[in-house]
Amino acid sequence: MRRTLALLLILLLSLPAGLFGADSKSGSSTKDELEDVYPDLLPEPYDPDEYPAWTKKLRRATVVFVGSYPLSVFFTKLGMDFYTWGYHDFSSEYSPAILGGGGDKSRKMSTNEIKKVTLAALAVSGCVTLADFIIQEIKENKKAKAAKRNGKNRTDS
Repeated sequence: MRRTLALLLILLLSLPAGLFGADSKSGSSTKDELEDVYPDLLPEPYDPDEYPAWTKKLRRATVVFVGSYPLSVFFTKLGMDFYTWGYHDFSSEYSPAILGGGGDKSRKMSTNEIKKVTLAALAVSGCVTLADFIIQEIKENKKAKAAKRNGKNRTDS
């Protein structure tokens, strides 16, 4: 039974991939062909005003926060390592691992240190997100002012 199943599996995997492909000239289905075959299954494109502006801003803030968190953890941990090294008079025993130091390679972070790194990284990510939000608001205000000025100039002429 196993031999038959293995033989069948090998046979199916060795068949040409084109045998199961779409019947179009280019080898792949175009959007128009899909609309003809599946008119009710294709989603409609989003309207520009479908979602309120605050949801787009919230989505961007979430992406920036989550995306900056891993880098924030890395740099926060690195900063804490350099602080510890400096606090101990730059002893080679406490030098950061990134510099190839650290006398005790098996030294693990305590629960308190993990909490400090995590909270500091969350704060750094929050600051990055806030800075991104402020920058985006400034850019949007400049665009709105420029559009308003251009609109007034056109109506005055």
